[in-house]
Amino acid sequence: MSLTTLLSGWLSKIEIESPPPADIIALNFGVLKSDKGYMIFLTGSEVYDAADDDWAGEIDYQPPRANKYLLLTPEIAKSLKWTKVLEELAPALKQLVAANSAPKLFHSRTITLGYDDEKLVLIKS
Repeated sequence: MSLTTLLSGWLSKIEIESPPPADIIALNFGVLKSDKGYMIFLTGSEVYDAADDDWAGEIDYQPPRANKYLLLTPEIAKSLKWTKVLEELAPALKQLVAANSAPKLFHSRTITLGYDDEKLVLIKS
């Protein structure tokens, strides 16, 4: 299964079951490493500041726990370092945004991607 397909299925489920409210202006896809491998999580904020990534810590939205995390399959994540995981995720997310595959999530929102306290990557402004 491709990364884009995996992400698309997860985002579709979030969009159907728990889309963010209209006052959420920015979404951040975070990446973390757990004992199971790399996981992606989604949070949203009512604030966004292009000059200060700390906005992503203002969590005003997150899907329920059942949909909050997506474990990347071993075939996708292999034994990659976090920088390579972001390099793989960024184009997949950009492709999904461009295809408007999750209109309730992506419409009129800034989208970023990041790992822990590292600099966020802008996916869509």
